[in-house]
Amino acid sequence: MTESPAPRTALLIGASGFLGRHVAAQLRAEGWTVRAASGAALTDAPESTWHDLTRGAHAIVNAAGLTAGTLPDLTRANVLLVAQALGAAARAGLPLVHLSSAAEYGRTPHEHASREDDPARPLSPYGASKLAGTALIEEAVRSGRVQAAALRLTNPLGAGLGEGTLPGRAAATLRAARAAGQRSVRFGPLGAYRDFVAARDVARAVTHTLTALPQGALGGAVNVGSGEARPVRDIVTGLATQLDYDGEILEDAPGSPRSGDVPWQQASLERLHASGFQLRHTFADALRALLGPVTA
Repeated sequence: MTESPAPRTALLIGASGFLGRHVAAQLRAEGWTVRAASGAALTDAPESTWHDLTRGAHAIVNAAGLTAGTLPDLTRANVLLVAQALGAAARAGLPLVHLSSAAEYGRTPHEHASREDDPARPLSPYGASKLAGTALIEEAVRSGRVQAAALRLTNPLGAGLGEGTLPGRAAATLRAARAAGQRSVRFGPLGAYRDFVAARDVARAVTHTLTALPQGALGGAVNVGSGEARPVRDIVTGLATQLDYDGEILEDAPGSPRSGDVPWQQASLERLHASGFQLRHTFADALRALLGPVTA
């Protein structure tokens, strides 16, 4: 009788966050045991704590991070925690997958798909802090100290996305308007172009990368997106269609400064595709998931 393979264990930092929950679900769906940890608790943790958490583990995934806050807070969450995770991965001989951000690229030319070797010129403290974390990972990979990848995510969509984001806020606004019989809703300008990717595909990219790292197929910065740019307006109109809201959608509210700073975002997925990964979920799939519970 053939024995089942022993379950692999992943230390998942930030397991309770939006993307962390999707990654945890995907890991479990693929037979991994998830050992959850808080990023905030590990930023200043001693080596002994990391040793205990990584004992018996087969990989580390860092899905923790901060999108807004003071520069010291962003540095702790997006740089110092990455340095700690890299040190732990090197000591334990474990592969590390870190979730980074396409905000590292900053402003890009219209219709240009950003490549991993493009100049990175972030336009915010958040983007700068994420770039610093990616730089640490790339240096560790070049030096051979660790097998690691920083997945540069575009704009993930899926269940659990908070109202602090435009898609999350749009879903809540349209639901409330439909329930109240409100005949119009107001947003800021929705003409900026973004690369939206299903959070479930982000989670699949994480587990794919964990397999690819020991094979040398991936490492360093890796773009993860849909590879397509579409107007942010598609989020609102798509959600309105799925919620059967037929009121007027106005774009006369104050807009986001970032939309003007970065009018175009699109990721080149050549590296990811060359490693054998293909997206499974469409934009419509991602919008439907945004309105529902987290599933693998």
